[in-house]
Amino acid sequence: MAVSASLTIPVNAATPARREALVSVFGAALGASDIALDAVAAKAMLRFHFPGDIDPVMNELYRRGLTHSATLAISIRVEHAEAGTVSIARVLERLGALPAVSNVSFDGNTIGATVAAATGAMRRLYDEIITTGLVPVDAPPRHRA
Repeated sequence: MAVSASLTIPVNAATPARREALVSVFGAALGASDIALDAVAAKAMLRFHFPGDIDPVMNELYRRGLTHSATLAISIRVEHAEAGTVSIARVLERLGALPAVSNVSFDGNTIGATVAAATGAMRRLYDEIITTGLVPVDAPPRHRA
């Protein structure tokens, strides 16, 4: 089963043409769904295959001048890989120690973080989640297109 994370990407959606271009980029991206744009807050919210290949999406956004940040916010629902408990403090410590990850939060069910908007950073985050004894699981979409 494919697992999707919720991503929030800072974007330049100030004009109708830019919003149309954003929808085009995200709509063509493999693994993207439930795309929503907030022009006032200057962000795109979407579901994206985790730990999918975000590089082509970000490269196209940069090429078109549609984003102004090299980071994105990620939220991913997790479950315990095996019976037992996982230390919230341990998860926060391990994920927070990753070089491309900051602002980590974990409530026992959902991990949130700011991550470098790069495939390698998302894969390292995924690998470290697995190492802590958790497994990403799909959550119902929060956004409507």
